[in-house]
Amino acid sequence: MKIKFYPLQLTLLIAWITCMLPRGAQAQTYANTQTNGVTGLCILCGVINPGNSVNANHDDYSSFAITAGLLGVTVQQTLIFPAASTTGCDSLVISIGSGSSLLSANLFRGVTVQTFNGNTANNDALIVDSTILRLLQGNTRAEVLLHPKQTFDRVKITLSSSLLGLLDDFRVYYAYYHSGTPAAPVYSVPQGQVCGAQSLPVLNHQQGTDYRVKAKYTAADGSVVKDSSWTVKNKDTIAVPGIVAFMGATVNVVVRAVNPFTGCTSDSVKQLYHIGGSGGLPSVDADSVTICKGGYAFLHAFSNQSADMVVRWYDAPVGGKWLGAGNYFLVFPDTTTTYYAAGAFSCEYPQRRPVKVIVHSIPDPVFSVPQAAVCDTQVIAVQNHQPGYGYKVRVLHSGFLGPVADTTWYLVNDNRIIIPPHIAYSTLEVELYVQAIADDCLSDTVHQVFLQGGFAGPATPDMDSAGICQGDSVTLHAVDPRSDFSAIRWYDAPSGGNLLFTGKYYTVHPLTTTTYYVTAGFDCDYPQRRPVKVTVNPCALRQSALVTPRAGKTITLRLFPNPTSGEVKIDSKEDLSGALLLLFDGQGREVSRNRLNNNIFRIKGTNGWYHVKIISHSGEVYQSTILLQK
Repeated sequence: MKIKFYPLQLTLLIAWITCMLPRGAQAQTYANTQTNGVTGLCILCGVINPGNSVNANHDDYSSFAITAGLLGVTVQQTLIFPAASTTGCDSLVISIGSGSSLLSANLFRGVTVQTFNGNTANNDALIVDSTILRLLQGNTRAEVLLHPKQTFDRVKITLSSSLLGLLDDFRVYYAYYHSGTPAAPVYSVPQGQVCGAQSLPVLNHQQGTDYRVKAKYTAADGSVVKDSSWTVKNKDTIAVPGIVAFMGATVNVVVRAVNPFTGCTSDSVKQLYHIGGSGGLPSVDADSVTICKGGYAFLHAFSNQSADMVVRWYDAPVGGKWLGAGNYFLVFPDTTTTYYAAGAFSCEYPQRRPVKVIVHSIPDPVFSVPQAAVCDTQVIAVQNHQPGYGYKVRVLHSGFLGPVADTTWYLVNDNRIIIPPHIAYSTLEVELYVQAIADDCLSDTVHQVFLQGGFAGPATPDMDSAGICQGDSVTLHAVDPRSDFSAIRWYDAPSGGNLLFTGKYYTVHPLTTTTYYVTAGFDCDYPQRRPVKVTVNPCALRQSALVTPRAGKTITLRLFPNPTSGEVKIDSKEDLSGALLLLFDGQGREVSRNRLNNNIFRIKGTNGWYHVKIISHSGEVYQSTILLQK
């Protein structure tokens, strides 16, 4: 027999890879009949159990018996399939083995395989070597992998004695071919109107299968927008590009499955879906507008092609945050901001029209507030004032229980903020808010805080006036009826003046009639002062709470008046019964002269200051001044 050899590397590699595909993915047709024979002179040569290679048990085998070294002797077995293959699309697999413990590709160099269509040879005989052999099961079995280019219905396996070598007990288990024509693809398309690129899943995809895809895009007016073709390599999803169509388009998709190793294709499967309209790039009234900080702008975008096109507004040229929809869009940016308008129907046009809103701002006012608690009117100057600038001023006074005063006013071309004190009993927090105004624009509001001291309340003196004799003293007394913790301050003037004393009890020694002014306060003085007038009288005897006896020793006389009854008790260990009691009014006039029955006497006159003079039996003289308030 004359054997021809072909350059088979690419063809056999394709066949090998094809046969390695999952068996479930391929339709397999097994040889079910056989013939066998021997050429040359050899009595003991032949095929043992030839039917085993075409039965249903794929672990049975036929054995080739041949004597090594004989010239011109071959043993062959032809395995016949029930139907012929498809031209150029089917792959052939022959399962072989040996009685040897281990197989190798070189062991089968005496084996030749060739396909036939009926009795006609396809002239594709091949020697079994590593290019078409795949070892299996621990190198005890192997598969011959072929990809015939012509239609065949049988394969002939020939073993030559001259090339037998170390091959012992050559075995043939079975032969089959599997279809290289892939199944028609089953894929789904989206329902309704969709936008952009689409992924079409192939529901019956088999590993290794490619797809030839054609997509034709037809606009609503019937014009072809795009017609393209491409190949999808071994993926279970077909990616179909999207298009931009003002009123939408229909996509007609045609898909064929392709066996990349055989080049065979399935029938075409056609489907269609609809891409929604995306409108176009909107037009705008202006690419930029200028507003004042704190102001607003109405942006306007529209389509010259269709009044029905929707305009969507975003904060970025791509992606970003969706801000709203409509031809008119109201914005209140704090800083210069660019907005982006996109046209849309069911889908959105991929480009966006930018509109820049320029925010004009003026400098924030610069000023400082007192760092310590204040009491008087504050004049706070705006340090960066410019001609023509005005200011919105708000002053909020708050105490422990919350706000007590909230005042707002405007300054016109003036930088002086005048804040009078808010009279409050305790400390207040003063919040100052200032916002500059110029050219119809506003600055940010600047907020600062300072403290205003507590003013307490008006002081209440025990008396509005007092009378004393020249050279005498009197103790003045005043309190804050609302608190024992406020300070009582005595001044020499109704406002301003000099602080004379701080305390509730103030002893004075005026030489002439004098008016003192008293108020209460904490950090600050209550602004109204109560006057207390001390009248100094030229009494006949020197009015004093002290008397000098004949021995020259000073004796203090103390009187305790009862303000309800006018009764006065003399604090003295000496019994003053029979002593002379002289009583003078505030003008120094004598109003009573009596003898004491004991150390108690009663004043029957009107309320006011009285000068008391007592002369005892021993000649000692006692004097004092008393205020009668019944």
